[in-house]
Amino acid sequence: MNRYRSISRTLGAVIVVVIIVIAVVGGYYYYYSSLTKKAQKQVVKIAVILPGPVNDLSWNQASYLAALQMAQYLNSTGRTAIFSYTTGAYTTSDILPALQTYSQEGYNFIIYAGYQGQVPVDDINNTYKNTAFLVLDGYTPGGNVGVVVERGGQLGFIMGVLAALLDHTGKVAIIGGENVGDITWITQGFLLGVKYANQNFDKNVSVINIFVGNFDDPAAAKAAATTAISEGADVLFCSGDGITEGVAAAAEEYNVPFLFDEGNASSLAPNQTMGGVVFTWEPVFLEAFNYWSTNHTFPLKPFYATFANGGITLYLSPKVPSNISTIIMNLLTACKEYKIQVYKELPNGTLVWSPVTPPYSSLT
Repeated sequence: MNRYRSISRTLGAVIVVVIIVIAVVGGYYYYYSSLTKKAQKQVVKIAVILPGPVNDLSWNQASYLAALQMAQYLNSTGRTAIFSYTTGAYTTSDILPALQTYSQEGYNFIIYAGYQGQVPVDDINNTYKNTAFLVLDGYTPGGNVGVVVERGGQLGFIMGVLAALLDHTGKVAIIGGENVGDITWITQGFLLGVKYANQNFDKNVSVINIFVGNFDDPAAAKAAATTAISEGADVLFCSGDGITEGVAAAAEEYNVPFLFDEGNASSLAPNQTMGGVVFTWEPVFLEAFNYWSTNHTFPLKPFYATFANGGITLYLSPKVPSNISTIIMNLLTACKEYKIQVYKELPNGTLVWSPVTPPYSSLT
């Protein structure tokens, strides 16, 4: 009897030891497999370099928010995204050191928000071949340099129609920064939109078109807008970065409807804002990031921000009359479906001005 009790106790002890060993070994493998998974977790260091301030309610703020949202999305999908930004880098002498610093610090996805970044990026990209550079409004894509371009003519067209439909005096104004890059496309689209409204909605509207000459002089922009108002313009559309504040101030002071683009500037003219287009580049940034991650190179043509892919979005104020809102929403749908096109895309990705604007009656 004692012998069986002894055997029983011995077996019990062995079982306990086995359980302890299994637990220790299991814990060991769990711990180190967790470390391995953490070690394998993709780390992405994202930087955005801005030519202007991050809170301009326009180009710079839209670029910053899109890059930040991309980083937040990557974090939400199990990757580790580290995010940083630099402001006030407008000239090559400012841009190049920022690019070098981020590259040397291991940032592997660097965005410059503006065409000014193309030359310094081209100067540095071969030195940092494992770094992806993305240039907004750039013009030489390929290799480790990607380019994002918004279809500015498309948004300008919508704003031109809206301005003409809101007009009562026969004159509207577009105030731009410089006649370059996307501002040129937006301006041409705006002129086309006003022409379309004249042809389809029994309007007779002309356009006062003023370029301030820079992107960061609100006082000059306000003076230009005031001049346009004195010449009979009763709707103001602002296209061009930091000048938005000045145009909005003139709209508020003289009780003139205000339209914007790039960032949501409605708070600058709360009583007069009637609509605008906001650059929401996050889906396009992600498209470019995923392409680079998969192919380790960029295509030889741009990634386009459009109404269709959510890279640009329309804002309409509740103050816009319902009949006008209906027209604008119908035209927006036509733009998304490419029934209305203000240019065509060549095989190499280049856009050429080639308006296709069917009568409104054929779209509804």
